[in-house]
Amino acid sequence: MIEMFSACVVHFAGEDVIFEALSSMSQLASRTASYKLTCRCGHSFECQIYEYVNVARDPQLRYAVLAGRLNVVTCPSCGRRAQARRPFIYSDPPNRLLAYVHPRDNVPREGRELIEAKLRDVYERVAQQPGEPEEGSASVSDAEQEAETPGEGEMAASLAAAAVRGAGEEIPPLQVIFGLDQLALLINAGLSQDERLGKIALRTQSRSTAQRGQMFDIARRLAREMQCIVEEEEQGETYTVWLYGPRRQIGAIMRALAPRG
Repeated sequence: MIEMFSACVVHFAGEDVIFEALSSMSQLASRTASYKLTCRCGHSFECQIYEYVNVARDPQLRYAVLAGRLNVVTCPSCGRRAQARRPFIYSDPPNRLLAYVHPRDNVPREGRELIEAKLRDVYERVAQQPGEPEEGSASVSDAEQEAETPGEGEMAASLAAAAVRGAGEEIPPLQVIFGLDQLALLINAGLSQDERLGKIALRTQSRSTAQRGQMFDIARRLAREMQCIVEEEEQGETYTVWLYGPRRQIGAIMRALAPRG
């Protein structure tokens, strides 16, 4: 079961990082920020959370979103899995999709209106700038506030505008999405059946660490070659390695792993 960890930011990329000299939207790499999370068991730990996802550069992250695995972290003490519910920018340049994604779908209407108004205002303002952050724009300390505050909204809008700056193309409209399910619907609308999410599970009941490690290594190599994501899971005596990716790629993996004879 995926639950939510409490989180406090350790570092969030400031606009000095965001406003780099970019040659094109597709060349801005996906990036993460470091967060300190506290599990229900009381254990605190640091992990990397995506704040910007560019599926032109990292196509496997599209399937992390569709599988509900993006920004899901595991407590190293008790093994509890949780969604680190931080807003992020989702960018798909070939399909001209640029979205600010708030993972919660239950944000009150007043909160939604505040976020949307701030994003529209700042995005339009930043998109018209020649390439440098405006004085008084969001700082690292601003970004440490909750998602509903102007600081993070301004940071997100600035990041979205930076994603397309320098491309010499018309800037795609910035969409504001509440809830990961809504993002998945939007992504799927632009995918063919072969490109939609597929998954395969490799399981063993062997308790041998070496055998489990070998199976995970094989799955990781396949995932790297097929641009998929791979995750491991333990339930009782059963060890499972999941691969998520485009259906055609998952089908190819299934054929490669099928017994010969």
